[in-house]
Amino acid sequence: MRLSVIAVTTLYSTCLLCFMCSTGFADDEKKAEDKKEPSGVTLTGVFEALQASELSLDTEELTAFKLKKIVPHGTRVKTGQTLAWFDTDEIDEKIQAAEIALRLAKLDLQDAEFGFEQFRRTQELDKAAAERTRQAARQAHDNYVQTDRDRSFGNAEYTLNSYQASYDNAFEELKQLEQMYKEDDLTEESEEIVLKRSQQAVESAKFRLEGAKIQAERTVKQSIPRQTAEAEDTFKRSEMAYQKTIQGLNVAQQKQDIEIAQKRDKFAKQQADLKAMQAERAHLTIVAPHAGIVYHGELSRGKLSDKPSSLKVGSAVTNTQVLVTVVNPERLQIRTELTEALLGQVHAGMNGTATASVYPDRELAVKVKVAKAIPFANNKFDCVITLRKGDTQGIVPGMACEVNFAEQKPAAAVAE
Repeated sequence: MRLSVIAVTTLYSTCLLCFMCSTGFADDEKKAEDKKEPSGVTLTGVFEALQASELSLDTEELTAFKLKKIVPHGTRVKTGQTLAWFDTDEIDEKIQAAEIALRLAKLDLQDAEFGFEQFRRTQELDKAAAERTRQAARQAHDNYVQTDRDRSFGNAEYTLNSYQASYDNAFEELKQLEQMYKEDDLTEESEEIVLKRSQQAVESAKFRLEGAKIQAERTVKQSIPRQTAEAEDTFKRSEMAYQKTIQGLNVAQQKQDIEIAQKRDKFAKQQADLKAMQAERAHLTIVAPHAGIVYHGELSRGKLSDKPSSLKVGSAVTNTQVLVTVVNPERLQIRTELTEALLGQVHAGMNGTATASVYPDRELAVKVKVAKAIPFANNKFDCVITLRKGDTQGIVPGMACEVNFAEQKPAAAVAE
């Protein structure tokens, strides 16, 4: 019996030792597995106002200003409250100079309009003169082709016939005289004188006839073809001269149209610029579009610049410079950035918690709104996180925070 008790005791001790060893091994294995599992994702971000308005003068004609007054950085303002005022002395001088320049431009335009009207009338007279010259050349050509050329042939023929008739008459008269002298109607001395004169007349008529034949032949074969060619050439040149004149007048007209249009547009622009300048001068203030807190300068992804704003009375500013940003602290979100390594672990719809650096004891429930897959800088991806619930009292845009996302286990692991 004693042996049985000892055996049972020994068996119990052995079992207990095995159980303790197995339990220890299980705990160690669990700890090792816990070390291997990721503990989640932690991000740093900044509180950003959902409603934020960057304000500048946003003028077009007036570009340089001097700050006369500005509300202090961090001031809470209401809708419509004036935030900044500007010195207008230099602007008034600029507007006055623009008014004088516009009056001079108006006089120049009036002079140009008068010259343009004179030019148009001169153009009409020049075109009419060119048309008359063209018509005269056409008429001269038609007269030659239709009448004068045939008349030249007729004149040559008529002249030749006249000289031929003169020769025939002189020759016939000589024959008659010789016939009469054979009948002794006159004395010998008279016969010699008359016959001599008649023979001279025949020779003279014959010489003129030969010249007339030569002239007629030259007229038909040389003069008339040359005159015809010259008439054609003159007509063609007159047409070319007319076309050149009209082309020159048209080009000059188009140039004048363009130049007068440019002057009119330039004057209209000067006039519009002056009106715009005067209108901008009347509204040289910056007004809050909504209630909120005034931050000097602009925010970058919800953050203030590392350097404080240097805006003060007398500061020189430009028309496009962001002078103040009005942020609404009542509606906030968190903006952060992801690396490529974190991009696969953080996604839209993911829940987590956020803690403001200024209030580490407060915990805010958050949810990822968007995690963009396109980088905005090298290895930097934009991520916006919404606030689901929690106390945001005292938190203002620009404050830093830390966002934690617990490990998102697969559904099968959770069920197990």
